[in-house]
Amino acid sequence: MAEPRRSTTAGAHGRAAATRPREAQRRLPADDLERARDDLEALIRRVRAGARIQADIHDFDEEAQRIGRAVSVTFRGPGARPSAAPLYVSANGLSAAW
Repeated sequence: MAEPRRSTTAGAHGRAAATRPREAQRRLPADDLERARDDLEALIRRVRAGARIQADIHDFDEEAQRIGRAVSVTFRGPGARPSAAPLYVSANGLSAAW
């Protein structure tokens, strides 16, 4: 595939970036936050519609936790550990909440 022409005119960099495949473009933290925002807005719409059964509430909670992790990963990286001690640890020690 031919390389896009190089130009010294204003805005040429943006046009060249737009010709590259989406995966080749550099991702910014703001992009990840916008994705998390969109997920949060979708969750809010689902919560406003109401929970039909108890399992819906658990699904809402899991989705909210996933969104929170996505926001944290944006700044700390995928392998980051929590920065504070857990607020709750189960009696058997197998689960905790931050």
